[in-house]
Amino acid sequence: MPDGSMGSSQKTPDLFARIPPHILGSLTAEQRHSIALAAEQPGWSDHRINIRISIPFLPKRWYVTIVGGPERRAGRRRAADRARNPLRTAANFAFVFLAAIMFYGFAAAAMLITSSVIEY
Repeated sequence: MPDGSMGSSQKTPDLFARIPPHILGSLTAEQRHSIALAAEQPGWSDHRINIRISIPFLPKRWYVTIVGGPERRAGRRRAADRARNPLRTAANFAFVFLAAIMFYGFAAAAMLITSSVIEY
């Protein structure tokens, strides 16, 4: 977009709304275009594995997203991502623990129902 306008495919539609008007007015079309390109987020649609679910949990809805595919990030970026998003957190352990309990609980219930222990 050489004119600096933000097209419909732009993933940051409110980017320029957050810039003060006096600063936005001083930007050239080329500067606006460069800022829009730099702020554009990479697409999530090109992952081979892309699972997204939303789960109602008490008063709110929670989402789980699993994406996977070939690693394309450089080592420096992987290290920065790991520092920003550590794997060993209390919330991650709680999630894995609760997911395991639910999985094994459903498996045990299914085994009890299909065996002669519980008649249905």
